[in-house]
Amino acid sequence: MQAGSDMRGRKHPVVEAIEDEVRAMTEDYGYELVAIKYGGPKRNPSLTIMIDKEGGVTADDCARMSKRLGLLMDVIDPIPTSYQLAVSSPGVERPLVRIEDFERFAGREAAIRFFGEDDRPRTVTGELRGVRDGRIALLADAEELLIPEDQVESAHLTFNWDDSAVDPGEAL
Repeated sequence: MQAGSDMRGRKHPVVEAIEDEVRAMTEDYGYELVAIKYGGPKRNPSLTIMIDKEGGVTADDCARMSKRLGLLMDVIDPIPTSYQLAVSSPGVERPLVRIEDFERFAGREAAIRFFGEDDRPRTVTGELRGVRDGRIALLADAEELLIPEDQVESAHLTFNWDDSAVDPGEAL
């Protein structure tokens, strides 16, 4: 499972062309490469690179890495047209892109989109329980599901906005 692909392993050719170099550069500067996304209109596509670090990523971190990664993209030149480069944090609903992410974030709420035995897509939200024998364990509706990694299309942490609401009497 790599950044820039869905869990089933599909990657855009642009992502394949830059992933190793982007990962090396982000790691050299102390960041984790979370995901690379490429797409949008053919005349002005976008390249989004999500980074993280312990304690979280700031706007200054993103600005610094945007400059460095922009220079790297100028050297690699993977996109024949003009494009928009964005470097961002993964946010509170961080994508889970590597099998290790499901272990790392065990105990947290997540949404997983996968293909069931009937090969129809299904999305389930629940508490991550880690990985067992290549299957992702998720507690949903008091039932533990074991989802084979190769059936997962996408997954991300979920954030409960109701639990984080500000008390109306509290001063901002």
